[in-house]
Amino acid sequence: MAAAGGFGVRFEGIEERRMTTLTGRNTRTITGYVVTLLDYPRWVIEREVDFTDCHLGGVFKVGDPHCSTCPFGAACRWLNTNRHVPSLEAPLDELLKALRTSVDFLRESRGEDSRHAGDCRCDTCQWLHEAQGFLRQHRHRR
Repeated sequence: MAAAGGFGVRFEGIEERRMTTLTGRNTRTITGYVVTLLDYPRWVIEREVDFTDCHLGGVFKVGDPHCSTCPFGAACRWLNTNRHVPSLEAPLDELLKALRTSVDFLRESRGEDSRHAGDCRCDTCQWLHEAQGFLRQHRHRR
């Protein structure tokens, strides 16, 4: 039995086991757990990306020259793909890809700020700790 993310979430690879996230939500499947983990980065990105001056109204278009140079390009692309809560029938591989991408984005946006060193307890650092722990436990699912 292993603890995911070091937060006492116990599972044995059995999808029926109950898991609790940082937000206190319970889920019964690994897919449900990943769907729940994606709530936090969706909230952060929606809050932090400023679409005020976006000529597309926050809709990422691959071929648009403004999208490729926009400072919010990567976050906007992720948000457009993951704006809505995915269903529990979504393929786990796609959910894990979205989770890895959101971990990378939040890690980069956090920067090398010394406030986040060591045992930082801010929401983003706690979420990163939980999500990275989960991804380490499920490396074989790539």
